[in-house]
Amino acid sequence: MASRLALALVLLAVIAAGPLRARLERPPPPSTCANPEGRGVPPRGWLGCAGDPGPARPASEGERLVLGLPIDPNRAGTAELAHVPGLSAALARAIVADRTRNGPYASPEDLLRVRGIGPTRLARARPHLAVPAQSVLR
Repeated sequence: MASRLALALVLLAVIAAGPLRARLERPPPPSTCANPEGRGVPPRGWLGCAGDPGPARPASEGERLVLGLPIDPNRAGTAELAHVPGLSAALARAIVADRTRNGPYASPEDLLRVRGIGPTRLARARPHLAVPAQSVLR
């Protein structure tokens, strides 16, 4: 009788081990924050929440692009601008060249001065572009 009880306990332990292990090893759900921001000091920067450790820093244009936030055409490079809907790599290069030659853009509508950007392309790209006031002052 004792051997049957021991066998039943071993069987129960073997059967319960898989689900128990899966439950104990499950990682905690990732924390989500309403306004992710840049944290840390480059080159060891990351995207995090206000409560995360490390000093706060402005998110780079690439990080803003990943988060789906509008990017500043006065700060963005060709790689970031090429990923904006409605723009291409060639237009991104033209935007950077125009910005260097003629100065910063006061609003996304100023992108119309770049050859190849018309009202239709601008309408597609406008939701993904924003020009903060301090960006124009530089």
